[in-house]
Amino acid sequence: MWVDFKHLSKAKIGYIPHAFRVSFISLKLILIGLAGLVHALMPVIFLETVSKGIKKIHHEISHF
Repeated sequence: MWVDFKHLSKAKIGYIPHAFRVSFISLKLILIGLAGLVHALMPVIFLETVSKGIKKIHHEISHF
């Protein structure tokens, strides 16, 4: 569903805390994506950054 006007009440979180939480995770995803692009061009660096980062975010999201 693209629009759910009850999302915040279902998640039992206010607008501002939700905005900060999702913004923080989005920034992490962008940085992990950039690390992945760098790793694609230079495979000798950021060897486990992407996989570890995604696992960490998965853990954080599953415990919201």
